Amino acid sequence: MKTTLLAIGALMAFGGAASAQDFNFSITNLREEPDHYMAPLVIADDAIAQPFLFTEDYITDDFIGAILDGDPRPLNAKIGTGYAGPILGNRNGEGPHIAAGETAAADYFITSPLLRFYAKGGYGEGEDTVITGTWEVTPEGGEVVFDLYDIGNDEGRRELVMVQEGVARLVITPN
Repeated sequence: MKTTLLAIGALMAFGGAASAQDFNFSITNLREEPDHYMAPLVIADDAIAQPFLFTEDYITDDFIGAILDGDPRPLNAKIGTGYAGPILGNRNGEGPHIAAGETAAADYFITSPLLRFYAKGGYGEGEDTVITGTWEVTPEGGEVVFDLYDIGNDEGRRELVMVQEGVARLVITPN
């Protein structure tokens, strides 16, 4: 089932019209350790999602909750029309997590000029990491390599620190 990402606010902010296009999003968890699975990758309109994710100097309490709990649904509901949907994995044949080395894919109809992606990075004890990045939409698709960030919640430092580069690769192709 295709989902449409409405981006009226983003269109107004950028002063132009984005082309609506149907894309396949294929995410691969590049980590090799079997216990390094990630949450489903969330796709959102960056302009609409920004206030729900980031503050002037850190990230919102709602975004912290999604990262710590691993359940983005409450945050996605607040994002509303800026939420396009998830890319669900099939870890151990059950899903929705994306296992180490696993590739998962989904199709979405996009109208936003800039997309934001995020997923809980891991599920170990005290794990407060997020996989995140953006993609400027182009008709021909593209590729994004995501890094892993520690949000500093457990340490009390409240700042994003890169932990590992290149933990996931997203390939976007037009349908």
